[in-house]
Amino acid sequence: MLNENAILLELFRHNLWASGVTLEACRDLSNEQLATEVAGTYGRLDQTLVHLARAQGGYLRTLADWQPGEEHRLEMTEPFPGVDRIAAHLRFTGERLIEIARSASANRVLEGSWGDEPYRLPEWVVLLQVAHHATEHRQQIATMLTSLGVEPPEPDLWAYWDSIEGTRG
Repeated sequence: MLNENAILLELFRHNLWASGVTLEACRDLSNEQLATEVAGTYGRLDQTLVHLARAQGGYLRTLADWQPGEEHRLEMTEPFPGVDRIAAHLRFTGERLIEIARSASANRVLEGSWGDEPYRLPEWVVLLQVAHHATEHRQQIATMLTSLGVEPPEPDLWAYWDSIEGTRG
């Protein structure tokens, strides 16, 4: 029988895998394609990728007081840092989130401030928001890829299961 932490672990393993296949689909896009914007999405494709990575780092900061080093600082104002840098950031933060999920507690409360706003909320809210937020933006990226005539990946849980089936006992 799976306990809550085992389920969270799979959720975050899926998140890491899904972000990886999404970034792989963007690897060969031109700068012009990366500048694509589709109504109803976050913004340009390159900006959405940066936003996805920055947000995941922000959630990690909230959960573990992580302070990013220079290699993990991503700004919306600089030129697009490239798919490889975004992928490395998502891989690093995704692996840390898996570690956090191992010891997550339904009773743990996080306190701090987000900008100038204080917060006090259960850890599980932030953990589930990480997955929800990433899924939302990966879907938007898939929409933009489709608009470019690029076959988007299938990053759902069925595809994840197919990718790991037989790899674990």
